[in-house]
Amino acid sequence: MPLTPSLLVALLLSLARPAAPDDPAALQLSNPRHVRALYLDALGRTPDSDEGALAASARPSMLVPLLISDVEFWQHWYEDELQYFLLLDNFRPADAPPGEGLPERLAAGSLGVLDAVRTLTAGSAFHRANPGNDTFVSVVFEQLLGLVVQRHTAQLESGKKMYDGKRSSLWGTIGNSQFDVVTIACSQPEFAEVFVARQYQRVVGLPAAPKQVRAWARRLEQDQQAFNELVGEWLLLPAYAERLSSLRRKTDRQFLRGLMVDLTGRLPDHETLSRARTALAAVADAGPLRSVIARVLLGSHGAGLPSRGEVEASRLVQQLYLRFLGRVPGPDERDAMIVLYQQCDCEPEILARALMTHWEYQYY
Repeated sequence: MPLTPSLLVALLLSLARPAAPDDPAALQLSNPRHVRALYLDALGRTPDSDEGALAASARPSMLVPLLISDVEFWQHWYEDELQYFLLLDNFRPADAPPGEGLPERLAAGSLGVLDAVRTLTAGSAFHRANPGNDTFVSVVFEQLLGLVVQRHTAQLESGKKMYDGKRSSLWGTIGNSQFDVVTIACSQPEFAEVFVARQYQRVVGLPAAPKQVRAWARRLEQDQQAFNELVGEWLLLPAYAERLSSLRRKTDRQFLRGLMVDLTGRLPDHETLSRARTALAAVADAGPLRSVIARVLLGSHGAGLPSRGEVEASRLVQQLYLRFLGRVPGPDERDAMIVLYQQCDCEPEILARALMTHWEYQYY
């Protein structure tokens, strides 16, 4: 997210008041790992150096609303929805004219989040990805309503007839088209509940209690613009901070975008990101290939690292751990890195490579 004047003003204002004492069960922006996790969950990438420096002294109650109100938040949400519905590569929806895409309309408030999901699943891309009445109706029931279709054979048969253009009743509503199947499914109370539960799991990394899900779903049905508020509340919950005490695997998109920002401070272009994601999706275990991609990008973009001799060894090791893992090294880790650096007479790039190809870099 670019450092716009409004963002700078808001963050600087937050520095004018002393921060509240750290709570063990609260998001702590003085902790670089918390900051990295917040950006990865909200925007699908790590913060650049300026964003990290500002966030370290900001208040969570001010930074979180700023992040989730930006169009980049909605772009990340949209890409995750395409992944969830497997609308990728040849099945990806056609790009809309500038300013008219779903993320831009969601950010502007001219489209609600539930309506955006309905638009995606009623579109031609979703139809292409799920051809045939049985596949289409089964996917709609499973992904939108969380139903096990084998337990709802009567509704499945009604939906298949409706898909084929035959007049049929589904949950008491008459329809005769693929569009009607989606519209009727999205009118069921389970639609908002499944959506909210899925979004909470995506953001917080933990399942939500059914009672909370129902309350959040009813709130979202009454006001779809409340989704940003819900996400902001989730990110400030003690449950989110507690989740940060353990590691969570980055998605391919988070890994690739974060990798590029960590190295260059810039995001990868769409073509580079798309090619790399396709390659990672093609292998059962993407871990080794992620390490290869990290080495390649480091070889191409490692010029931003300090040269040997510019930084004292112990300080260099700490800087690299904070930059790539969001934490300080343990004593054994620090000592091993210093020995490697001094005895091998290597450049800092070698230390960076060791961190970026380590399994921990694939988590946050």
